[in-house]
Amino acid sequence: MGKFLPGVDGQVFAVQVLVRVQARRPARAQALLHQVMAVMDAWSGENWWRPVGPRRTGWRPYSNVWWRRSSFDRRFHTGEFAPSRRQWVTVREVAALLKPATVHCEAANVVRTGGVVPAAPPGLPEWTGQPGVVPLGRVVGSDGRARLAAVPEKDVLFGASFGKSGFGKSELALVQAISLAYGGLGVWFLDPHGAAVKRAMPYLSHPALRERVWVIDLSVKDPAARVGAWNPLSMEHRSAAQVQDVIGAVVGGMASAQGWGDGAPRARAILSHAVQVLAYLALEMCRRGRPDLQPTVFSITRLLTDEEWREGVLEHLPVKLRRFWTTTFPKYEGSAVPVVTQTLEQLETSDSLRAFLGQPRSTYDMRHAMDTSKIVLLRCSGTGSSDQVITSLLLFDLFLAGCSREGVDQDQLATMFAYCDELTAIDGASRGYVAAILEQLRKYKLKLVGMTQMAMRLSAETRMALMQNQSLLSASAADSDEAAFVTKRMEPVSPQTLMSLPKWNYVMSTMLHGERTTPFRVAGVAVHQALADYHHPELLPDLERAVDDNLRRRTVAEILRALEGDDTGSRPGLDDRILAELTTSRPAPTTRPERPTEPSMPAAGDRPAASGSEIG
Repeated sequence: MGKFLPGVDGQVFAVQVLVRVQARRPARAQALLHQVMAVMDAWSGENWWRPVGPRRTGWRPYSNVWWRRSSFDRRFHTGEFAPSRRQWVTVREVAALLKPATVHCEAANVVRTGGVVPAAPPGLPEWTGQPGVVPLGRVVGSDGRARLAAVPEKDVLFGASFGKSGFGKSELALVQAISLAYGGLGVWFLDPHGAAVKRAMPYLSHPALRERVWVIDLSVKDPAARVGAWNPLSMEHRSAAQVQDVIGAVVGGMASAQGWGDGAPRARAILSHAVQVLAYLALEMCRRGRPDLQPTVFSITRLLTDEEWREGVLEHLPVKLRRFWTTTFPKYEGSAVPVVTQTLEQLETSDSLRAFLGQPRSTYDMRHAMDTSKIVLLRCSGTGSSDQVITSLLLFDLFLAGCSREGVDQDQLATMFAYCDELTAIDGASRGYVAAILEQLRKYKLKLVGMTQMAMRLSAETRMALMQNQSLLSASAADSDEAAFVTKRMEPVSPQTLMSLPKWNYVMSTMLHGERTTPFRVAGVAVHQALADYHHPELLPDLERAVDDNLRRRTVAEILRALEGDDTGSRPGLDDRILAELTTSRPAPTTRPERPTEPSMPAAGDRPAASGSEIG
């Protein structure tokens, strides 16, 4: 009893030690338990730890016997403190069991945990491939069991993922996007560099997914490469009442791309009237049964700079549309037009962009993709100075497509997840529309997830909207400034903890059943591990043919010949054919494809068996 004398050690504790191991086979769990218990012999001496439970010669079941196991499990899961007999120990006797070591412990032989991160919440669903959830990765719960975890899809409104390059942000996004696609939801994945799109393709070649896959790769250089079509001026399946919608979309997209904001009133007026004329011209072509002769955005330059072509077109349009061009437009200075056309001239420097935007009939329709749960993969880099312009136009189109769902019953809306990789680069091109999506489109079931290396490089409005509205926050290793910014939203995790995370590890916080969880550690799972059964590179040729059919893709060379004509003059360009067609008339209706059958995800493996012991 000398250890209880005054001045020897001021702190005295009652103690309960619960030891639990697990393995896939009960015999292995029992063997591991015996090994752990052997370690406790280090405390043999005047006082020693005595395991609770019967002992018959060499047979030691510890707390696995039926009359003790329920009590052990209850204490292990609830934290109930009820030692089997009264005992007292000092700090010195249990110091080796007090972990983790504090920052004041400088001993070199102490394993550092990297900081305290709470265990995963017990209500977090296990991911076995079931639909309706967003996979997160491998977690260890408070019971010590490792499992693949997910969060219910309905709890995820928007997501933010931060961390260093190469630490697993894109891999996590791919696992989520592909699994959501297999669960029947729509996915829109904007990848500026194309690496993620290329990696995803072999996992989307399943026959049940092919009819839903759209691939827009604007980095192609080969004239034989195939691209889809997007004509923002198309009036196919539209009425005259929707001309104002087309004007708003095109003018808003171009103004966003050029950063006009509330300025450039003359340029806005000129562009608005130009789009109005071309939208009515497109409507006239559709009425005549020639949707294949609708003008494109490149016709704007022709309308503004070619007076002869402009007069030829205006002759066949209503008088109210001509008034601006005969009375107001001639009074503008010559410098007003280049402000409008400079963005279009940037787009014209890329063959792939001229092919994508230069076809009269659209096959890329974002609202249709939302409503039919398409899997849309976009790569916008490689177009030179036009990268930011086309990215801005596509993001603005995504925003408008979401807003167009206003008035539709929530129960009738199909959910779509939009993933934006390298959000810092995309945000610079979005001119504020990333923030607008985060603020306004939740009610239209468009859920955006942004990944970026540096939150502090995002525009202030995007950063505030992202942090205010995110319901899934993920962070991998970061430098001190970024770690300090993120961990303010992840208490009690410290910046040092985040800075020391190894590759493919994250700290996450999410909404779960309407409540915010405490942060928890997640180990990343690679695509080839989580979805190995769906990796079929041998089916890629079939997928490419399906995408050709889905988007009615044509070769770049064929599209440019139709758009620009040939050098001999034997085949006129699109704008010249439009002018020639204004005196003819023929009918032609079109239909849209139906949504294909959706596949299901694979089942998970067996759970491990567990064994435990109580010491007290």
